[in-house]
Amino acid sequence: MKLNVFIVIKEIFVLCIALLFAACGSGNKFHEHDNELAKLSLDAFAEVKGQVHREKMDEVGLYEVVDGAETLISKTRVGKNGWYGFAIEPARPGFYTVGGEKTSERIRVYLEAGDWAEVNILEDTLVITNRNTPENLLLARWESIFEPVRRRVDHKDFIFFTYKELFPYYMDFLPKAGAFKREIRSENPFFEELLRQTVEYDVEYFALRILSAVKVDRAVMRGCRPEPGDYPDYYSTLVSKDKLNDSSLLRQPYGVDYLMSYTNLALQKLNRKQTIVDQLEWVPCDLLKAEIVLRHAGWAKTYEKYDEIVTYFSKYLTTESHHRRMDELSAKLYVGNKGAKAADFTYPDRNGKLVSLSDFKGKVVVVDVWATWCGPCRKEIPYLIKLEEEMRGKDVVFIGVSVDEKKDHQAWLDVLDKEGLEGIQLFASGWSQIVKDYKIKGIPRFMVFDRQGKVVTIDSPRPSDPRLKALLDAELEK
Repeated sequence: MKLNVFIVIKEIFVLCIALLFAACGSGNKFHEHDNELAKLSLDAFAEVKGQVHREKMDEVGLYEVVDGAETLISKTRVGKNGWYGFAIEPARPGFYTVGGEKTSERIRVYLEAGDWAEVNILEDTLVITNRNTPENLLLARWESIFEPVRRRVDHKDFIFFTYKELFPYYMDFLPKAGAFKREIRSENPFFEELLRQTVEYDVEYFALRILSAVKVDRAVMRGCRPEPGDYPDYYSTLVSKDKLNDSSLLRQPYGVDYLMSYTNLALQKLNRKQTIVDQLEWVPCDLLKAEIVLRHAGWAKTYEKYDEIVTYFSKYLTTESHHRRMDELSAKLYVGNKGAKAADFTYPDRNGKLVSLSDFKGKVVVVDVWATWCGPCRKEIPYLIKLEEEMRGKDVVFIGVSVDEKKDHQAWLDVLDKEGLEGIQLFASGWSQIVKDYKIKGIPRFMVFDRQGKVVTIDSPRPSDPRLKALLDAELEK
């Protein structure tokens, strides 16, 4: 997503573009083509702005709802006049949230290219004003109906409003939510369906939140949560193995939290510890299953546990987003201590064939992370070639991994030929996952892995140092 932040209002933005095109044209008149370009530029953006009337709030955040969670895309400081503003180029129509750092301090708005939204931030609430698109005005109606419910579940002012009061209150509210859902009408078919889903998911999600809400029984002044026998009949209709059969839940900012609470309710009667497999049985949609897997992977305390989870459930982890988040988790958890499992990597060789470190389990592996522009890397090449010759016929594999940028692919091929680098040469297209996993701050970096695919060292001596050959000889004798 491309993002620009503005404290000024849209009219100034429009004026700047107009002046730019005027300066490029003849005289002070726009060419027809310039007018069209200016219109296209503006139509690609959506605007979010508003006023802040809250003490000690100097910044406002804008979050995109992606994969059932909120992702911060920008922050902006509140102007001296109390205004804040963003202009973004939405990747797709859908929900964004705006407000403070805590989830409870933000509110949803709907944006697509060309839209605008105005949200004022008051001392104890957020208000979608009447200066909004028809979609956001309709969303505001639902927010105003549902806000009293949300506060009774989550707000500290209602900490003594326990399940004994909440359950009957919620059951009385359900018909109101149903009536609003039936009345939803919009000229935007996508938004109309999205809002219907939103009403349904909001109601169910906060019903699930009641079960774990922090409440205090005033009579005894201690925590108070319901037991399954206290649940109204409504909860028995909430879960079904056929229910979550598409990924629409992931359009909601709480989508993954809903999934975890939903499966916990479904599995409450188990007389043993829940497993990931147990949870997945209650979710037909593979994209939702992937989010459960990634949530558990994110809870892993060690790289080994993370790797165990993502390897076992790899068939669900198929999208670019899944792999990006896996890479982030891997880089965060991987330490690379001696004897630890190697963090695998996969890159194309000079012919485009994908090659992985794990392909060479059973052999001692030397990995050289380098680049064509790196003088010390190039200086090691003659020593590396000599070491490869000395190890020829032994169970040692040498893998070169270039971190040259994609634009320098041909230069990499030319250097391979010029320097006589043969064998396994891979192209990582820049400082990619191998650099993040192994915490590489500078190159060349040489690493050695044993026959079991475990770390010998992730910062070995260079080929010009006789200690590297001694290290390899020692590994081969094991």
